[in-house]
Amino acid sequence: MAQAGPRLALIIDDIGAREADRAALDLPDSVTLAFLPHTPWGREFALAAWREDRELMLHLPMATTGPKSPGPWAIEPELDRWQVQYRVKKALADIPFVSGVNNHMGSAVTPDPDRMAWVMEVLSLKGLYFVDSLTTSDSRAYEQAQAWGIASQKRDVFLDPDRQPGTLEIQWNEALEQAQRRGEVLVIGHPYPETLAFLETALPALSDQGIELVPMSALFTPPVLLPLPAQSAR
Repeated sequence: MAQAGPRLALIIDDIGAREADRAALDLPDSVTLAFLPHTPWGREFALAAWREDRELMLHLPMATTGPKSPGPWAIEPELDRWQVQYRVKKALADIPFVSGVNNHMGSAVTPDPDRMAWVMEVLSLKGLYFVDSLTTSDSRAYEQAQAWGIASQKRDVFLDPDRQPGTLEIQWNEALEQAQRRGEVLVIGHPYPETLAFLETALPALSDQGIELVPMSALFTPPVLLPLPAQSAR
């Protein structure tokens, strides 16, 4: 059997806050779309993507140490287990038919192993995968996902950390280099007009570069089962 070539998974998240985000649904079917709950357009666009048989994710809002608001019903540092799990379930009810979850913001809570364990308990029961967006290097979210036996990955490259000229090309080239060197890469971008315009050219060129564009779930290998932390015991 021929050895598979390099693979690139691309998640476009933050979808749902603006009507213009609908343009993300025009991307190739192998691009995975992540929708913000409790937003003006998130549920409608998620249902439209589901009708197209696309792979969907929930982009779960979590509190940040920065000045930006993560949106309503976010996972906050002061919430107890019941409150955290209620908000996860409420978000999943708003964005149905998802295969997995990644965090929206979260620098104030992803370093907290207790609250991340409470999130992962729900995802484990639902059979969902988890992607750590790595909005902070201190995140414990991936570690807790692994502890709960959840299929999980970490983001490798942010495609559009800003919209300055040249940033998209620099980040994309970094993603291509990682794919060729490691055999796979996970990229996260956003439905900015500049990003979508860039991808119109960049994605069709992948096949000529010997890289396969795959849905997020195609990157998973069986998760490593670790002992559950004592604070996460049911």
